Formats: sequence, C-alpha cells, structure tokens
Amino acid sequence: MNTEPRPAFVARVFAACAAAAICELAWPAGGDLPVEMRAEEIVRVTGGQPILVLAEKNGARRLGVPVSRAEAASIEAALQGSRGPGMAAIESLGGRIVRASIDGARSRHDLRSHLSLGSGAREVLIEASAGEALSLALQAGAQIVADPGLLEEAGVTADELRGASASKLHGETDPAAVLGI
Repeated sequence: MNTEPRPAFVARVFAACAAAAICELAWPAGGDLPVEMRAEEIVRVTGGQPILVLAEKNGARRLGVPVSRAEAASIEAALQGSRGPGMAAIESLGGRIVRASIDGARSRHDLRSHLSLGSGAREVLIEASAGEALSLALQAGAQIVADPGLLEEAGVTADELRGASASKLHGETDPAAVLGI
C-alpha cells in the first residue's frame, strides 16, 4: 500500500494555503471588508467648512469627509467630469489610480486615507489627505472604499444628513450633521 501523498493533492494543499495567506494579508484583523462608497455632493457646515458626502453604494449610510476649499473645488470639478493635472501626470508616467480608501480618523476633522496607484501588475499604497485621494479617484473613475468600523462610528443616514447644521454648497439651506462638526 502506497502511503505517500499524490503530487496533485500536495499541489492543491499548497495552493489553498497560499490563497489563505493572501486573503489574510489583504483583509487583516477581523476580516471586515471595506465598504464601497460613491461621492454624492459637497456641503458646507457652520463656519463654511466644505464636506464631501460619500454614500454607501449598497446601503443607506453616508460619511462626511472634511476637505479643504481647494480640494472641494477639485472634487466639484471631478464630479462634473473634469480631469486635473495630477491625473495627467500619473497617466503620463504609465500609472493609474486603483482606489481611494478612508481608513480611520486622526481627529474629528481629519480622516486617515490612502491612495492605491497601479502600474502594470504592481500596486503601491501611499498616504494622502482624504480630499486629495478622493479627488484623484473621482477623476479616474476609481473605486472609493471606507473602513466599516469608521462608517459604523461616523456614518449617518440621509435623514440625519438633512438635519440642522450644514447647507449645500450651491446656496440652499438643507442643514446636516457631519462627524459631529
């Protein structure tokens, strides 16, 4: 009786182990997958702070992302289909924007984010301001994702967003509560 494992069986076991290791690297600590988001609008809260409202693609939650006035202008242009010089520079070097991710909060007014840039089969993750990352992702038509824990903690519903503390950038006065600002 032959007790040695068959080569095909050994290859399948190694492939399964490799796949599990890759999944563990891609989705560490808890296995919560990022939540896909889409840009909805720019609003201003009390004091004029621009906020980009991201909506959960397959849900009802919204996430307010504080951005600078310059980033808000760039995001507004991207929402209307404009592409800026940063996007042209990345493409001229053979790169592409893969995704923007909102990973957590440094403070109530500053979200931690990353931009994934790709070139061929290579992908590089760089830290960027939320506004910069989101503006480039919108210009490229790339995926936007948010950490599920952050969305759980700071996310609001559309009804809460229409609450009492923000007005739309275009002059209407629909207030909103965003990240407690």
